[in-house]
Amino acid sequence: MIRTVLVVDDSDTVRRMLRWVLSPLGLRILEASNGSLALEILDREPVNLVVADLNMPVMDGIELVRAIRAVPAHAALPVIMLTTEQRELDVESAMKAGASLYLTKPSTPAVIREKVLSLLDRTEAKA
Repeated sequence: MIRTVLVVDDSDTVRRMLRWVLSPLGLRILEASNGSLALEILDREPVNLVVADLNMPVMDGIELVRAIRAVPAHAALPVIMLTTEQRELDVESAMKAGASLYLTKPSTPAVIREKVLSLLDRTEAKA
C-alpha cells in the first residue's frame, strides 16, 4: 500500500522542498496552499499524514488541526506542524489543538524523513 502525505504550506518553495525530501521514501505527496484547500483534499482523498505550516492565509495551521480533529474519520490522523515559529506559545497552541509533532524550520531532510516515517509506522501499528 502506498502511503499518502498531504503537505500544506502557502510557500511553493517549501512544498517543492518537502516533495523532494519525502518522495524518495515511496510516499504519494499531495499539496495544498492553505488549510481550507487541505480540508477539501481530505474529504476526497485517503491521507495517512499531514505536514502543515502554522502561518497561512485563509486557514492557518492551528485552525486546520482543530478542523481535522473535529472529523471523527480524521481524529487520529497524524499532523506535523513544520514552521519557522519557535515561540513556546505557538508550540503549546499547536499541541493543544491536536498536532502530533511540532518541528521548526529549517529542519534537515533526515529529521523530517525520520519523524514522518516514525509517525506513519506508529499509526499503522495502532490500526
